[in-house]
Amino acid sequence: MAPSLRRLALLVAVAASTAGAASFSVPRPNAAIATSIGDVSTFARGGAAKARAAAASAAAAESGSSSSDKTSLSASTFNLIKACVGSGVLALPAGVAAMGDSTGALVPASALVVGLAGLSAYSFALLGRLNQAGETVSTSLGNLWENEIGESSSWLVTLSCFLTPLGAALAFSIMLGDMISSLSSTVGLKGIMATRQTAILAISSLVIWPLCNLKSLAALAPVSMVAVAGIVMTCVFMYQRMASGAYAAGGIFFDSIAEKFQPSFDVIGMSKVYSPAMLVLLGMAATAYLAHFSALDFHNNLEENNMKRFGGLVAMAFAGTALINVLFMSFGFLTFGGSSSGLILNNYSTKDIGATFCRLVTVISLIGSYPIFFRGIKSSYLELALKGEEITEKIEKTTGRMIMLGITALSLVIKNPGFVVGFTGAIMGSAIIYIFPPMLYLASTSRRIEAGVLEKTKGVKIERMVSRFIIALGAVVGVLCGIVSVLDSFFPGVL
Repeated sequence: MAPSLRRLALLVAVAASTAGAASFSVPRPNAAIATSIGDVSTFARGGAAKARAAAASAAAAESGSSSSDKTSLSASTFNLIKACVGSGVLALPAGVAAMGDSTGALVPASALVVGLAGLSAYSFALLGRLNQAGETVSTSLGNLWENEIGESSSWLVTLSCFLTPLGAALAFSIMLGDMISSLSSTVGLKGIMATRQTAILAISSLVIWPLCNLKSLAALAPVSMVAVAGIVMTCVFMYQRMASGAYAAGGIFFDSIAEKFQPSFDVIGMSKVYSPAMLVLLGMAATAYLAHFSALDFHNNLEENNMKRFGGLVAMAFAGTALINVLFMSFGFLTFGGSSSGLILNNYSTKDIGATFCRLVTVISLIGSYPIFFRGIKSSYLELALKGEEITEKIEKTTGRMIMLGITALSLVIKNPGFVVGFTGAIMGSAIIYIFPPMLYLASTSRRIEAGVLEKTKGVKIERMVSRFIIALGAVVGVLCGIVSVLDSFFPGVL
C-alpha cells in the first residue's frame, strides 16, 4: 500500500476510535446544583487547572450569557475544552514514539487517550454530584475535601495545588527556551545568543518575572483568545506539513533539520506498544484532561443548570478535548514517527515560516499564561508553609523570587518538556483525576448512609466498589507511570 493511502487508512481508524469518546455516559442525579466560586482569590486551592479555568471564565464573561453570573452551554463547553487543552498537547507525539515507530502504534495510543477521556469525564461529573449532595456548599475541591473527609488531611489537596502548576510552569520555561532559541536562529542570531540557556535567562528575568508581579491579571485576558487561535493554527499547520510530505525524505525541509529530528519509521516497529513504555503516553495523556479543580465552578455557573445539561457539557467538552489530542498526536507522529521530540515544534525546521509563526504564537500564549500558574504556585506554597500566619508583602515577594529562581534553574538543566508533562501527569494527574474524586465519593456516601439520608442500594454498592478499584488503579498507575517517565527520559536503554 502506498504511504499516503496507508496514512489515510490509519487516520480513519484513529478517527473511529475517537468518535467513541462522544458516547460515554455521565451519571445524572436529579437535584439542584450547589454553589461554587471561581475568581482569582481561589488560586490557593485551585492550582494549575483552576488557573486555566479562571482565564476561561474571563473569556466566558466576554462571550456573554443570559444572566450576570451564568454561562451558556455552548460557551461553557468551549471554556472547559480550553481549560483542558494546553501546551502539553505538543508532547503527545513523543508519547507514541516511546511505544514504537510504526504508524500502527497510533491505534492503541488513540484508544488509550480516548479511554482516559471517558474515565476523566466520569470523575469530573462525580465532583459535581458530591457538591450538590452535601449539606454545606463547597467552593473548591479543597473545601469539598474539608467538608467530606476533614481539615486535617486537606493539605494533600493543597500540596497537589502546589506541585501541579509547578510542573506546568517548569514545562513552560523549557518550551520557551527551545522555541525562543529556534526563533533566534531564524532571525540570524548565532553562538551564545541563540542558545536555550540564554533564551531562558532572558525571558525569565526581563518578561516573565515582571508579569508575575502584576497586581491584577486582567490585562492578560486577551491571551486566552491568542491561545485558542494558536491551537487551531498549529493543528492546521501540522496537518498540512504531514499531508504534503514536506519533512519526508526528499521533502523541501528534510535536509534543513538535524538528523535526530528527521522522520524515522519501522526501525523498532511495534515491539514496545504493549510494554511498560505505554505508561509514558498514559502519564502525558492524564495531563490533557486535568481540569478537575474547576469542576465546581463549571457546575455552578452553567445557565439553566440541571444534571442533564451538565452531563451534556461534560460529555461534549471531554469528547472535543479527546479529538484535539488525537489530532495533534496523529499529525505529529505521522510526520516524524520515532523521532518525535518532547516538544513536537522542535522537529520543524527553523527555515519553515509556518513553524516559525506557530512557535511565535505559542510563545505569546505561554508567556501570557505563566503569571496565572505562578500565582497558583505561590499561594499554595504559602498556605502549606505558613498557614494561619500573617503574610507580609516582603514574605510574598521573597517567596515569589525564590520560586522563580528554582524554576529557572531546573529549566536550565532539564531539557525535555515531555518528561515534565509525563511525570507531572503521572503523579498529580493520577491523584487529582483518579484518586481524590472516588475517595470523596466513598466518604460522602458512608456519611449519608450512616445518617439515613442515602439508601444503600445495589447501584450504590456497585459504584462504591468501582470507586475502590479506581483508587487502587490510580495509585498503581501513578507510581508506575512516574518511574517509566524517568527511565524513558534518563535511562532509555532500560525500556
